[in-house]
Amino acid sequence: MLKIGKIAHSAPASLITALVLANYAILLAHPLNLVTADLGRHVKNGQLILEGRFEVLKTNLYSYTHPDFPASNHHWLGGVIFFLVWKFSGFTGLHVFFIVLSLAAFFIFFALAQARAGPGLAGLLAVFVIPLLLERDEVRPEVFSYLLAGIFLWLMLKYRSGEISWRKLLVLPVLEILWINLHIYFFLGLVIIGVFWLENLITGGKKSFVNLTLILGLAFLATLINPFGLGGALAPLAIFQNFGYPLAENQTVWFIEKIVANPNYLIFKIVFIILTLSFVFKLIKNRRDLNVPDLILALGFSLAGWLAIRNFAVFGLFALPIAAGNLAGGLNLKPPAHRWLNRTAVTTLALAVLIALSGELRAFYPRSPGLGLGLEKGNAKPLEFFRENDLAGPIFNNYDIGGYLIYGLAPQEKVYVDNRPEAYPADFFQKTYIPMQENEEVWKEQDEKYKFNAIIFSYRDYTPWGQTFFARILDDPEWKTVFADSRVVILLKNNERNKDIIAQYGQSIRIGR
Repeated sequence: MLKIGKIAHSAPASLITALVLANYAILLAHPLNLVTADLGRHVKNGQLILEGRFEVLKTNLYSYTHPDFPASNHHWLGGVIFFLVWKFSGFTGLHVFFIVLSLAAFFIFFALAQARAGPGLAGLLAVFVIPLLLERDEVRPEVFSYLLAGIFLWLMLKYRSGEISWRKLLVLPVLEILWINLHIYFFLGLVIIGVFWLENLITGGKKSFVNLTLILGLAFLATLINPFGLGGALAPLAIFQNFGYPLAENQTVWFIEKIVANPNYLIFKIVFIILTLSFVFKLIKNRRDLNVPDLILALGFSLAGWLAIRNFAVFGLFALPIAAGNLAGGLNLKPPAHRWLNRTAVTTLALAVLIALSGELRAFYPRSPGLGLGLEKGNAKPLEFFRENDLAGPIFNNYDIGGYLIYGLAPQEKVYVDNRPEAYPADFFQKTYIPMQENEEVWKEQDEKYKFNAIIFSYRDYTPWGQTFFARILDDPEWKTVFADSRVVILLKNNERNKDIIAQYGQSIRIGR
């Protein structure tokens, strides 16, 4: 195996690494759209926790429809960190913080790939992996999981190669305490330790097996140190059981590619084929040199990627060093080949950076237009309009915009629903939320029950029920539009309470459909 230290000091490695990180950073540096993101809710979570409102940890505090529904906040510490960064540096600083963490996480996996295969091959593989990472380019606590997964893998590989003693691994249970409170992907830490433990079980390395059994046991005990105890440790096994809302990110590749165009579906398949072929080449070269942890991790994350597109990023991160190592070993590349790969990688990555800077990739990855940091221009205008005109609920809102309203209006105003399917009963979505947008009678029943005074709707909601509702409500004389921009519309009930606001703003709003 090539050593990271030797590679890191070579000129081609430094240049290729810089180009890889620059490419990823540029693609992450686009203005944030808070309207349909989770970020606002994470910031609000952190604020309320620091204010001592600990009920936000365990109940659906933000909703008036199901305020007492048990909703465990598994990434509470991530929210606290996000809030502190936001408080002192705003959304621009928070965006920069996210990019730095993302680059740090990716650097670890890329460094491992370089150590195994050299900079050229690693750099060329990174060209395919980076687009997969963009599937999770929203500012989320998930970034902590990617960074910690890289640290866990790096330390376990260092131990496997004999570069560090098992005592150095005692840091992993400590990190696991942080991880379970940062993000629900904490179980990846146990998985990473577990695959190396399994290898030792298979190979019969008694001393290492005992040491890794201790580390794995301590890491599991560490997962119990969270506000929810054993329930928090077992949360990954149950979180999807209550999902009543069909999220695109949770759909299989086979299903979603038929209804949504996304070049990453093809790129995922290409990386999967490369990863698979890398094992074939490795087996042909030397069957005895098969890396058990690599095989298990490749199988597990490949399956995860096929089953849910939200897993594209974590699949890509692990596929990079595994495929690089297998290809380098299987193809038995000589120095002339490495020099050619280095030159090709530099040229390819430089071109990728130029394309990223040009903005042309936005045609394929239209998260937000152009380069920039912080919020999109005008992102706060709907909230400002609501507050400046002293508008009041109860508010009916669609699923996507819930986190945005929580950020701007909670706890003074509560939402009908927000973008946490686990925070509401599954049948609420299937028997109430979706039907009330499709069926006027169900809508009237809910209106009578909650006495809606305002509707705040993200009309880029492309669900069939969302489009049906939006078209109908605009023609309903009982509701008048008082605000509209490129993303959000605000309607008020046409009653005595709202007559002055409607008179002032209602006649000037026109929405194209």
